[in-house]
Amino acid sequence: MIDTHCHLDMLSSEEDILESVDRLDYLLTIGCDKQEIYKAIEFTKKFDNVYASIGYHPYEIGDISEKDIENLAKLYKNNSKVVAIGECGLDFYRDKTPKNLQEKFFRLQIELAKELKLPIVIHSREADADTERILSKYAPFESGGIMHCFGGSLRLMEATLEMGFYISFAGNITYPKADNLREIAKKVPLDRLLLETDSPFLAPQKVRGKPNKPSNIFYTLDFVANLLGISPSELEKNTDENAKRLLKFNNKSVQ
Repeated sequence: MIDTHCHLDMLSSEEDILESVDRLDYLLTIGCDKQEIYKAIEFTKKFDNVYASIGYHPYEIGDISEKDIENLAKLYKNNSKVVAIGECGLDFYRDKTPKNLQEKFFRLQIELAKELKLPIVIHSREADADTERILSKYAPFESGGIMHCFGGSLRLMEATLEMGFYISFAGNITYPKADNLREIAKKVPLDRLLLETDSPFLAPQKVRGKPNKPSNIFYTLDFVANLLGISPSELEKNTDENAKRLLKFNNKSVQ
């Protein structure tokens, strides 16, 4: 099983990290601020089955510059297990960073991902129209990308599929009030579906209220398989194949 989005440096204990690394085939840990990008890379050096995506979350762009974006390219070229850019995007849920700055650094990271021919991990919260508008300017995404922890509209899902993205669902799809999210998940083609934990956030309903960890992805796997009317093993096979196709684990050499 593959967790396509976790924050290993934020997990509550070393025990949770070791258990998750032992149980899962691959984990993509995300670095999305000035400190976390380096922590993510260190995890890739410590564990054979951990890979990294590096970028800047929309809440973290208040004190970065274009040089920080250029530095992402250097880190990618010097670290063989960096396989994606992000998470990056737009978040209008809280008024933490100006919208114009969010858009500027979102565009810069899209341009970097396309230049490096890497998939891009997208964060979009209460920003469907602007996310679609910006992404459409750069489509198609030949190297693909992930709509991480998808929580948008049916329109956004369909639009980003057309652009070359995969749609990833986290533990919040199991929540009682997530009916709309479940209806959207049913419409995602199996060959473009991914699963993630976004740990330590969004623990699945069965363990809700506790810090999340990558090994909890199996709760989400069982839930989504039941939702789609297929076996957990079939869903795991499909989502793992999708993740490997997109992220190309074990397939990059240092440049």
